[in-house]
Amino acid sequence: MIKRFGKMSLVVLAGSLVLGGCATTGSVKRAQARADEAYGEAQAGHADARHAQEGADAAMGAAQHAQSSADAANTAAQGASSAAQAAATNAQSTGEQIAQIARANARLSARMHHLEAVVAHNRRHHTRHHHHGKTHHKAVPASETQPAQFRK
Repeated sequence: MIKRFGKMSLVVLAGSLVLGGCATTGSVKRAQARADEAYGEAQAGHADARHAQEGADAAMGAAQHAQSSADAANTAAQGASSAAQAAATNAQSTGEQIAQIARANARLSARMHHLEAVVAHNRRHHTRHHHHGKTHHKAVPASETQPAQFRK
């Protein structure tokens, strides 16, 4: 299109000079040289524009790749955030379970100390009231300790 425009403008310029009657061979040659120079500059400008378009296309591709990478990173960050939240919830639940176990352990420990104290008290009480080595109870055969319905 630029070729056609350059040649067309040359024809129009040359035609107007010839029709105007003031065109000389030198002025036509100068006009042709200027037209050729303008055409060359237009081609160089077109090449520069094409090169700039290629650079812009490459930049657009890089920007799209960067956007894809950013989207992937955002998705990964959201997944990590969800995993961290689940881990925090799990840790809180585990902490509550540990606290419950600790409370139960404290209750059982207190109960065990109480029972140990009762056993120690009963031993002291039993030792004070009974003589060592003497049996106050008459030995009863096992067959007599069973209920009648289970005896042979």
